[in-house]
Amino acid sequence: MKIIAIIFSILLFFSHVSNALSISSGETAPPFTLSSSEGKTLSLSSYKGKVTVIIFWRTDQKRSLLALQDAQNILGNLKGKDVSVISVIGEKETMDEAKKILADNSMDFPLLIDSDRQMYGDYGIRVFPTTMVIDKEGLLVDSIPSRPASYRLKLNGYIRKALGEIDEAGLDSLLHPQKEVTDGDMLEATRLYNLSLKFVDMRMYDQAIESAANSIKAKPDMAKSHILIGYLYMEVDEADKALAAFDRALELTPESHDAQTGRGSALLMKGDVDSAIKILDKAALANPYPQKTYYELGKAYEIRGDKDKAVEMYKKAFSKIVKKHILPSSLSKCQ
Repeated sequence: MKIIAIIFSILLFFSHVSNALSISSGETAPPFTLSSSEGKTLSLSSYKGKVTVIIFWRTDQKRSLLALQDAQNILGNLKGKDVSVISVIGEKETMDEAKKILADNSMDFPLLIDSDRQMYGDYGIRVFPTTMVIDKEGLLVDSIPSRPASYRLKLNGYIRKALGEIDEAGLDSLLHPQKEVTDGDMLEATRLYNLSLKFVDMRMYDQAIESAANSIKAKPDMAKSHILIGYLYMEVDEADKALAAFDRALELTPESHDAQTGRGSALLMKGDVDSAIKILDKAALANPYPQKTYYELGKAYEIRGDKDKAVEMYKKAFSKIVKKHILPSSLSKCQ
């Protein structure tokens, strides 16, 4: 009977995990005032006017560290925007360990210590890590219990919604791209292609590949989707899949310089240096923008051991880049 009671308690606990929070989306986040590891006193009111991400975590959990790293990466793409991240632990005894983890991973998030578990109770924290996104008015946008596979996607979407960059429909489209229905195959394929490019900008390659694959499903004869997914497969070291994607693109558009360069790059990744050089040489001659092609040729000749030829190709790639940008970067930016 005791074992059954324990099992029942565990099941009861997990059945309430998703509803463990004391506040719901759209409600005012409870105020708090806590001491930081630096001896400062911080309150939620200190962050009024900013989007605030609060991560409740533990030092002995890998998924807690992964959540912090994900937040750090997303924050790096939001420089100049009013977004702050706060990390919270409950054990004062682990403060030094927590500070070391943050320092070792180059994270400068404030570290708050909730040793009395007052904030934990006010927010209803039961799962670690738990991430909460609060908008500029102090309202909860949404929360993420634990660290699911979709963590980065959700966190990025909730932050963008809090910043006012997307609305509820935009958030749903971002989180569930496959659910959006449009009027034409080309329109749908193009939307998913553009969504894939956005994921590339965020370096979320799994989601980028999924969106590119959905674009191909919507319109199988759109060559640029095959080219895009080919380069994405190379980014995740899937040379065979990349080669198949570029071959299909070349069936659709035999003269595509990007597909030819991609095919050469995939062959190089597979170790077929001679075939790679042959196709890249051909692509470079016909391509009006051959920077990438010359760079891949440089890699190929370097692998072959022909250093002089490799340097020649790298120089050509560099010269094309410089000629394309006629002004130094410092002059082409608004001051």
